Amino acid sequence: MKDVLGRRVIAAVIDAVLILVLLVVVAKTLGNEGTTSRSIWAETQGSPRTVFFLLTFAYFVVTELVWAQTLGKRVMNLRVVAIDGGKPGAGPMLLRNVMRVVDWLPGLYIVGAIAVFMTGERRQRLGDLAAKTHVEAITNDTAAPPRDEPPPAASDDDVLASILR
Repeated sequence: MKDVLGRRVIAAVIDAVLILVLLVVVAKTLGNEGTTSRSIWAETQGSPRTVFFLLTFAYFVVTELVWAQTLGKRVMNLRVVAIDGGKPGAGPMLLRNVMRVVDWLPGLYIVGAIAVFMTGERRQRLGDLAAKTHVEAITNDTAAPPRDEPPPAASDDDVLASILR
């Protein structure tokens, strides 16, 4: 569990790059390129910015709901689990991601950082605390589910016996 915090940071950077690409796509397809400040963020004023925020929120909620991990977490072999080790449902995943607002807003993100360091080895952010989830490393020690092996081929005697019955 000790390396989970570092892996979470790298996963967050990967997700941030994906979100930045999303911002550029929204700005260039829906935004106003005539803004005088000449920044991608300025191009998304109004409804394009709303679309960007909704798509960003959907990215986190949907990927974590379907796979229990964002693409960044997948690359870093991390996943979101309920405190009891099970797969969190839609409610906890939604709550977990609504709380990202605290992590993103200037001045409030320090509250999230304090929570991460105050929760010991679990390193839970406020969204994890509210949703009763945490992020764990996926290890290769976990046995893969057994495959259904085909039954052994019937011998000639078995085939003959089944015909004569």
